[in-house]
Amino acid sequence: MILSSPERLAFQQDPCLPGHPDPYPIYATLREENPVQWCEGPGLWVVLGHPECQAHMRDDRCSRQDHLDKLIQRFGDERIFQRQKGDLPFMDDKVHGRVRHHVMAAFRSIDLEALDQFCIEFLRQRLEGVQTGEWIDLMPLLANPLPVVVTGHLMGVPGEQQGQVLEHVGGFVRARGLTQTEATASGGDAAMDVYRRFFVPLLQERRRQPGDDVLSRLIGTPQDAIELSDEQLLLIVSSNFYSASIYTVPLLISNAALQLAREPALLQRLKQEPSLLNSCVEELLRFDPPAQALNVSAVRETIELGSCRIPAGDSVTALVGAANRDPRVFVEPNRFLLDRQPNPHLSFAPGVHQCLGLHLARLELRAVLRAWVERFERLEVDEARSKRLVGDRFRGFERLMIRFS
Repeated sequence: MILSSPERLAFQQDPCLPGHPDPYPIYATLREENPVQWCEGPGLWVVLGHPECQAHMRDDRCSRQDHLDKLIQRFGDERIFQRQKGDLPFMDDKVHGRVRHHVMAAFRSIDLEALDQFCIEFLRQRLEGVQTGEWIDLMPLLANPLPVVVTGHLMGVPGEQQGQVLEHVGGFVRARGLTQTEATASGGDAAMDVYRRFFVPLLQERRRQPGDDVLSRLIGTPQDAIELSDEQLLLIVSSNFYSASIYTVPLLISNAALQLAREPALLQRLKQEPSLLNSCVEELLRFDPPAQALNVSAVRETIELGSCRIPAGDSVTALVGAANRDPRVFVEPNRFLLDRQPNPHLSFAPGVHQCLGLHLARLELRAVLRAWVERFERLEVDEARSKRLVGDRFRGFERLMIRFS
């Protein structure tokens, strides 16, 4: 593929090409030219190759704290970026390891089998009233509410109490994007204020009266090796248990629906071979991941990545959407192969900052796929009436018009 000047310019301005119907041919051409590219718009290096992304994800010379320091210098103290320094995805080194161990223990306490049954029942209720042959927006039907009720169930917070917080999830997430402006910083500040008013009273209540929920386990006990302040817990809950799931899982579900609609034979094969559900989940994560790039790091010293020399202090991110289609790793990378094995996709960022909620995302997507397989013969999507999200490093839909038959 020969890239046009507008396509190159678009990548330079925002390498995730938000809202683009199919950025992957553009990624492929640029990856062939050089798997590590400089992007002038956000002012950072973008890694498009699979081996190079893996090396970056495991390189402790890359510091997310140092990148935040650059944003703090640019936007000032007492902004969202200063607060992010206390959030787990932005921590480095031993502090990161200690807090991550504590948070992972809370995740491990989740009864995944019981949670799967919870999802099955929720989806049954949402789908039982769906009339086959009628067009409906998938997002309010089940894609958006599923992670909300799952998160509320795990934290012991009813979904109906979360309305105001949900309105600010987008602002919170965009303040973690590749390109930051005064508008995205202000949106993040506003989201943190709302989150604080909602979550801090809940945290204080759980300190007084612990329950059998993830929130209480995060707070811990005096016997735990770590004690977190309300501010630290606020960030961990807002980020790892709330915004990450509630923002990205609906996008993942919408991308899955589109793929099944484009290739009707996939649903039929899953009906015949339900044992392929897990493989399907992994291939959906590889083929069109909801998070196209990782949080940004800055390099502490000059490093060599691929054929590029990245000077100390420069910022860098991994474009996993591009890496997941690297032909050096994946056979027929642009084909959706239901039984692809092995499938070493990078959508959960294997490495120092691997996604903590990967089991929950897999569980929720698998529950949705199973519900469709058991109930319907075919999914259709009206792409003309649907609306893609235009949101920095994320891919998916705000509106997805779907018809079941």
